[in-house]
Amino acid sequence: MLIATEFEILRRVPAGTSRIKLPREPLRVATLLNEALFLETGGGLAHWKTVFLEDRVHDWNWREGVFRYYSRVASQADVVVVYSEVETQYCPMCGKQTYPKALCDCGWRAQMLDKT
Repeated sequence: MLIATEFEILRRVPAGTSRIKLPREPLRVATLLNEALFLETGGGLAHWKTVFLEDRVHDWNWREGVFRYYSRVASQADVVVVYSEVETQYCPMCGKQTYPKALCDCGWRAQMLDKT
């Protein structure tokens, strides 16, 4: 699961014509569906559970410090702007979360995907 480690939540953003100044370029943008679960999971970006992951260009864009949101999910929404994220790994043997370490307590070694 992807975990947003640095993010901000923009409240009640109208879709379509919104132009919001953001000094940093977002890595990812998502429409917030279940804020309680999002916060409970430490910023878990679970598509259709905590958030709806939006597509850059089709649903949002950022250029020269201006963020535009034109999602088709809602006419107005709380929007999670993600600046950094990590991918968690879960042990298939015991189910424990193995992030950030690659070796689980049960002895299974996590297969971390290289994102180059």
